Amino acid sequence: MKNSNYFQLSALVILTAITGCATNSGGSNPIAAVNQGLSTVEGAAQSSKQILNAGTAAAANPEGVAQIGLVDILSHRLGVSQQQALGGAGAIFQMAQGSMNPQAFSTLSRSVPGMSTMLGAAPSMSNLSSLAGGNSTLSNAAALAASFKQLNLSPDMVGQFIPIITNYVSKTSGQATANLFQSALTSR
Repeated sequence: MKNSNYFQLSALVILTAITGCATNSGGSNPIAAVNQGLSTVEGAAQSSKQILNAGTAAAANPEGVAQIGLVDILSHRLGVSQQQALGGAGAIFQMAQGSMNPQAFSTLSRSVPGMSTMLGAAPSMSNLSSLAGGNSTLSNAAALAASFKQLNLSPDMVGQFIPIITNYVSKTSGQATANLFQSALTSR
């Protein structure tokens, strides 16, 4: 065969292959495939934009950032759900509230953003503080254990929550407030 015949045959094979791919690309039109790809990219861009907008809104609300921070820290470090972290922190703060004088707790509450949300997420502790009679430390431990059970958490998780929360309080409120918080959990 002559070179020109090879050239014509090669061009015909390439044209046939391209046409075949264009008309039979897995049952879909190549233009539709491109449109679908662009839609996927556009969807990802929209999701990214929503995440950025949510982050901007959270940054404008420092209380939300700090609350999310504590709940996220507890959730990630201890492997608990967001709701368990929120309720567990709330139960611990609720216990501290019952043990601290109102002015000291007010100072703590102002320095820990999202306190009211955490307190609201805490399981009810009605009548639990009298479980251990006159021993307030034992009473506090029993009440917290019962609250954690209501959250489907093991009572021994209380001992894992408290140091993380105390450290958080120290960073947001200072060491003096963290010391008041810590002592409120161990005495009445």
